Amino acid sequence: MKNRSKALPLTITLGSILLVFCLALTTLWNIVLIYNALQLKAYAGPHLKNIWSQWVILGVGSALFVIIITGIILFIVFMSRQIIVNQLQKNFIDSMTHELKTPLTSLRLYVETLQRHRVDPEKQAWLLDTMLKDIEHLDQLVSHVLEAVRVEYGRQGENLSEVALKPLLQECAETLRRRYQLPEDALQLTGPELLMRSNAGGLRLVFMNLLDNAVKYSGEALPQIQIRWQPENGQGVQVEIQDQGLGIPEAELKKVFRRFYRLSGHEALKGSGLGLFIVQETLRQLKGRIQASSPGPNQGSTFTVSLPLN
Repeated sequence: MKNRSKALPLTITLGSILLVFCLALTTLWNIVLIYNALQLKAYAGPHLKNIWSQWVILGVGSALFVIIITGIILFIVFMSRQIIVNQLQKNFIDSMTHELKTPLTSLRLYVETLQRHRVDPEKQAWLLDTMLKDIEHLDQLVSHVLEAVRVEYGRQGENLSEVALKPLLQECAETLRRRYQLPEDALQLTGPELLMRSNAGGLRLVFMNLLDNAVKYSGEALPQIQIRWQPENGQGVQVEIQDQGLGIPEAELKKVFRRFYRLSGHEALKGSGLGLFIVQETLRQLKGRIQASSPGPNQGSTFTVSLPLN
């Protein structure tokens, strides 16, 4: 990781130096050609018929230098982006390795305990319950990776049907309550009955990821999540999911939708860095959009989803 973190500034520095040299060379070359052309004109006067060839060479050479400089700039931009993507991918692999290894190690330990020791029923029930949670965590991680692949090549905008929004959101909220053993008032829903024509599976994927994120980033306190929805201009619906958790710095409000991106300072939290990427790509296929807002760190965040009714 250390070598990779140095690669980006090194690429930019070397590219900038080459760019400066190229600009200096272009400037000197133009000065020399213009000086020579003017000298030839001064000495030969009206008898010099080929003076225009000097200007043609100057123009063609300048155009070629502009192309070279443009190529260097594009190369720097491309390489910088590739280095950033490689860093994010490495972070993702490191994170996923840890996320997968921890529950697997735990499962192995619990299975060996059940095999080698006589465990009283109460302890056995606790071990089985913990193993089930580890399996659910593994299933969620694998699902995130598969979903990220599907949304890039999938067609969530197809297979449309009538969807009742309120029951769908209630179902997602109840699933999260069971998954994290939350009280009823941890997730509060407010909004009218609404029918929309969309892909039910895609909508469920969007709201499950957003609610799961809201719970994970609620910090140590009990999650307090507001789910509100209302019609928008008679042609769409707007859904807001607001939490009182860790918040998002202003500089990262757009970055959080990138693939593999993890919120700065909270990389230790469980997750794949794919949830919000999946949300944005799925909404794009459903002709919807999403926007993140936050007053700042530790002041909660709000995700606003806009979708067409038809």
